[in-house]
This record gives sequence, C-alpha cells and structure tokens, in this order.
Amino acid sequence: MSPNARLALLWVSQVARVLGDGCLRLVALVEVAGASAEGRLSAWHLAVAVFVAPFILLAPLSGCVSNALPRRDVLAASAAFSLAATLLFALLDGPWLVCVGLVAVGAAVNSAARYAMLPAAARDTGASLPRISGWVELGAAAAVVTSVAVGLWLPQPGWPHRGEPLRPLAVGVLVGLNLVCFLASLGAAFPSDTRRPEPPLAAVAGFFRDARRVLTDRYAGPALLALAGFQALVTAGAGPFVSAALGRGADGLGEVMEMLLTAGIGAALGSLLAGMVGHPRRSLGLVAPGATALVAGLLWALVVARPDEALPLGPCLVLGLTGGLLNVPLRAAYLGAVPADARGNGTAVMNTAIYLLTALFGGLLVAGAYTGVLSTPAAQLALIAVVAIGGAAACWVALLMPAVDLLLVWLLWPVYRIRAHGPGRGHIPHTGPLLVVCNHSSYLDPFWLGKVLPRRFTPMMTSFFYDKPGIRWLMRHLVGAIRVEATTFRREAPELAEAVAVLRRGGCVMIFPEAILRRKEEQLLRPFGQGAWHILRELPDVPVLACWIEGGWGSYASYKDGPPFTNKRFDWWRPIDIVLAEPATVPAEVLADLRATRLYLMRAVLACRRHLGLEVPAVQGAMLAEPS
Repeated sequence: MSPNARLALLWVSQVARVLGDGCLRLVALVEVAGASAEGRLSAWHLAVAVFVAPFILLAPLSGCVSNALPRRDVLAASAAFSLAATLLFALLDGPWLVCVGLVAVGAAVNSAARYAMLPAAARDTGASLPRISGWVELGAAAAVVTSVAVGLWLPQPGWPHRGEPLRPLAVGVLVGLNLVCFLASLGAAFPSDTRRPEPPLAAVAGFFRDARRVLTDRYAGPALLALAGFQALVTAGAGPFVSAALGRGADGLGEVMEMLLTAGIGAALGSLLAGMVGHPRRSLGLVAPGATALVAGLLWALVVARPDEALPLGPCLVLGLTGGLLNVPLRAAYLGAVPADARGNGTAVMNTAIYLLTALFGGLLVAGAYTGVLSTPAAQLALIAVVAIGGAAACWVALLMPAVDLLLVWLLWPVYRIRAHGPGRGHIPHTGPLLVVCNHSSYLDPFWLGKVLPRRFTPMMTSFFYDKPGIRWLMRHLVGAIRVEATTFRREAPELAEAVAVLRRGGCVMIFPEAILRRKEEQLLRPFGQGAWHILRELPDVPVLACWIEGGWGSYASYKDGPPFTNKRFDWWRPIDIVLAEPATVPAEVLADLRATRLYLMRAVLACRRHLGLEVPAVQGAMLAEPS
C-alpha cells in the first residue's frame, strides 16, 4: 500500500473519530440541558470537561502506549475500545454523559498515537508537515461541522423529557462511526515511524522525562503554550453563547446548531488556508495575524451580542477561521520539534496541555457565572477578549520575523518563480546545527534560499550591504544577521565566534564563502574564504548543506550589465532554481587542511549544478584565480 493510501486511511480514521465523538457529546449536551434549568447553564462546559478529563488524567498511559507499541495497533485497539463502550451504553440507553467519559478514554489514546504518526506520514509521502497538518485539521473541522448537524438531529423531538430511549437510527450512527474508525485504523502505518519500546516502569519514567524535554525545548515549548492557550480560548469562547442559547429552550438548539456550524465552516476554511503555506517556518507567520483576527472577532461578538438573541453568524465565522489559522501552524511546529523517539509521549503532553487549559478556563467561566462575577455572556466574553489581546501581543513579539518573511514571499511571488531541486529537498533537519554554503550571484540570494529552507537561519552579511540606510536596523533586530566587516585583511574576526555560538545553540547559519557578489559572466565561482573552515574547525560534527542558485546572475539585484538596482529593468516571473545537496559532515582528513577544505566546499557547491542538467566544471575552471 502506498504512503498516500495509508495517509488517506489515517484521515478517514480521524474524521470518523471526531465525527463520532462530536455527535456523542452533543447527545450528552442535550441530555444534560434537558434535565434542569441549571443544566442549561453548565451543559456545554460539563460535556467538554467530562470528555477532556481522560486526556489529562491518563496522559502518562496514553503517552507510554503510543511511544512503545506499534501505533497502528494502538489506533485499532483504542478504536475497538470506544466501539465497545458505545455498544454497551446503547444497550443500557445511557446515561450518555457517562458514555462520553468512557469513550474519551479510547479517544485520548487514539489521539496521541494519531498525531504522533504525522511527522512520519509527512516524511514517507514527501509532503511538508504543515501541509499534512492542514489536510488533517481540515478533515477534523469538516467532521465537527457534520457532527453538529447530525448530533442535534439524533435525539427525537422532546427527548429526554418523555423518558424515551434514543432513536435506534441514532444509536446505529454512533456505533457505525466507531466501526469505520476501527476498520480504517488497520491500514494506517508508516515505515519511517519511530517508537521506543520500554518496560512499563521505565516507560512511565520516560513519559515525565520526555515531558520535561519538550516543555523546555526552545521551539516545542513556546509552540505548545501558544497552541494550548488559543485552543482553550476558542473552545471556552463558545461556552457563553451556547449556554445562553440553551437557556431559551427548544429554539436555542437551532441557534446552537447555526453557531457551531458556522464556526466549523470557518475552521475548515482556516485549516485549508494554513495548509496551503506548506513551509514549516513560514507557516508560523500566520499566527500573529491570526491571533489579531481572533481578538477582532471576539470584540465584534462583544459589540453585537444581545442577551436574548442569538450571536450573529459573522463573529462565529471569524472565530472559527482564526482557530484554523492558529491551530495548523502551531501544531505542526510542535510536532516537528518533538524528538522522533518521544512523539508518543510528546503528543500526549500536547493533548494534556490543550485540554487542561481548556478545562481550567471553562471552569473559571462556570465559577464566575454561578458566583455572579461573570453572570452574563458579555462579561465572560470580555474576559476572554482581554486574555486574547495579551496572547496576540506576545505572538507579535515572538513571531514577527515569520510574519514578515511570509509577507515578503507573497510580495515576491509574482516576481520570482523559486523552485527547489536536489537530494536535500525534503530531507533538511528542522532542528540541530546546520551550516549552509552557497554561491553568491545576487543581493537577493538569502531571500531566495529562505524560500526553500524549512527552518529559521542566521545569515552572515558583509558590512557593505548590512550598513545600508534602513537595512541595518532590520538585519540587527529583525533578521538577526551576523555582520561581517568588508575589508581585505583583518587580524580578528568576531563574526566567526558569533556563528559558532549560533551553531552551538542548535541554529542554522548561512554563509556565502565567496564574500563578494559575482562580477563576471565567465566566473561561475570566486575563491572561497577561510570563514567556513574556521567555523568547521571549531565544530567538525556540524553538517554542511551545499547549495547552488541558478538564475540570480542577470537579475535586477546582480552585477550583470552594471551595479545592482541601477539602470535595469525590474524582474518579473523570473525563474530561480535552487539545488539543495544532502547535508553531510566534512571528513576529518579534509578539515585538517585549510586549502583542502576550501576546495572541498567549492566542489560540493559546483556539484549541485548537476541536478539542473548543467555542466560541473573543475574548481580551477570555475574561477579566475586559485585561493590565496
């Protein structure tokens, strides 16, 4: 079975899982809301709390199981458990809120294993993790929309007031969805999926070690905090309006259906849009604008909400849309940062953080409603909006660069057709130290490389460009570039120490070893300087990514036919082809000699031309002079 077919089965399994769980929760919500007037006020938060409790309380178990056992088996077993629980309560005819809690046990294990498989699915299918995540979350959002329509139809009119059982067709739908989830899970397996078999006690200890690893990781920790925070805001934000609508009796159920359907459609659209930005780093540029749009939607809802009327559908659509825009990049960033051997535990930690914050925030709103401090939906919404404003501000501070990067890509899209080639495409490590070396034919080379590199990088930039008016502030405070003094001879090179420090922190450094732009048609490559050798001598185990940019020579920002940006036509839809070699360390015997290292790197960069069908000249033939 092909990887794409396996991914499709995983997608079907998730859609059936989310759809079945959503329908069941809505059946329980109607059951609780119909029991008493007090139940209407707390039905939404109670149904959510009962469902998320196993995700929180059983996190070590679901993490250990997903980390140590084959994940396809975990998916199938957890789906079978939920199927059995649904059958049992169908025979007993409820109580459906208790059934929700029991089914959630299987859902917690199923979710941890399912999300842990996504990085392997991305690798085996050759798609980017944000794109895979966007496709998966689109299916989940569509399932939520469908579950609202189906879940509110399942109970017959008047149920549960007359003490009648749930209609047989409704029971068949709930059981059938769990059966589809089980059957689809049997084919969801990926060869590159990594697990870590451990004895039970060691596995439990490993869960807490892995939890500490991801929470303290410089990439995974912040992504998880933002993901859990915004998920809690979006979920809790629906509570005041659902509770107010349920308080209006039978008419309120229709309002709930309209609001949740609209929000679900928005979430599907947001997931689709976010998935279209397949670049792992650049997709994070959606977070700050998405958080700002979330604040705007909350304030819109606060302004137009009326105590005795349904919330207009416009704010519902905006809240759902922003939820999708935030969920996809943050979840992909977190999953991409979790170590391969800790993905089962990492996804369990992710679910715990999301649902714990959701439960705590929902509990705060319920407590505020019962004590009278937050007695109206408007008061609850105002608190949610204040928290969202703080979160949006933090996102702009932390993720301004990806947002600017994404904007630049959109602006450059009609100007340059940038395409990646070579064996390194799709196999560049997203974390850990990496040194990128490339030819230098245009001032826009760093921007073009940034389009295809799947991670944030620190460019080394000569003072000639770095010190230009308006550029220095951007390079220093936004890009974080390392300034290289443009002189012919120096006794000290502090920029090399900066580059080494970035690599020691697990960062990516981009260097153009020619140290000057290409000036002549016949000179493909100038002699490489000593900088790369000095860096690798300090850190010999750092992998090197050799690249070649074709199409930069002759562009608006190159020296062909005159200085860059001077008396030239603007570029329009210009093809830029970038070859990425397989990252590899430089052999120790080569690093032992300065000249050998420089020639080795030059040959590696020139060899990239082969993947474009271009001639690969000898080093001496590609330059005008030998390295000094």
